[in-house]
Amino acid sequence: MTDSTSTHYLIDREELLRIRQIKLLTNDRDYVFFALQIDYPAKLNPTIEVSAFCERWELSDGNFYKALGELRQKGIVVSIANSLNLQFQSS
Repeated sequence: MTDSTSTHYLIDREELLRIRQIKLLTNDRDYVFFALQIDYPAKLNPTIEVSAFCERWELSDGNFYKALGELRQKGIVVSIANSLNLQFQSS
């Protein structure tokens, strides 16, 4: 398929919030993964201000950290530093 005939479905913040609101996405791990992709596209080591991120994505700090732990177990997040500089596994 050529670029002129292909279509793309892009998810932005509003769309991801809507998907979560209508309960198509109920897992915080997956929700945080997509939110990080939206806020930090193609960044392997983003520095995150946790309170601002959680407020922006309507998520509690505890659920955020739990989701990061699950992403780490899955090998998506390599390390979580004290200052929250995340390192994602390169693909």
